[in-house]
Amino acid sequence: MNKKTFVIFGLVLALLVVVIPYWAFERDGDVANNRGISSESTPGKELFQTNCGNCHALYAAGTDGDFGPNLDQKLAPAGPAADKAAIDGIHTQVMTALEEGADDPNVPGRMPPGIVTGTVAEEIADFVAQNAGKG
Repeated sequence: MNKKTFVIFGLVLALLVVVIPYWAFERDGDVANNRGISSESTPGKELFQTNCGNCHALYAAGTDGDFGPNLDQKLAPAGPAADKAAIDGIHTQVMTALEEGADDPNVPGRMPPGIVTGTVAEEIADFVAQNAGKG
């Protein structure tokens, strides 16, 4: 083999190993891509990440828990834009699950009641109701 073949192989390898993964990771997390999710932290987001993210996936929180249901799928409001009634309904569902626990026949185990209560539960429910299904 000649030197030109090695140079071309090296350039292709660099493209595959460095440039393409960088582009994919950069593009996925770029707010300029109009993902609709604010990158700023809110109390609800931080509380969700800490208390719920190990089990539940929620795009807006950046969590990918694999034990409980994916809340983007389970709680996404119908239609392109959620109205106040839909958001209030999701908030009520989340509060009920937090207060009473939840049992999903498709998921082994159970979410126990009272994992969080009071203001913490309200903040989490508000965050989930405003952001579920927006990923």
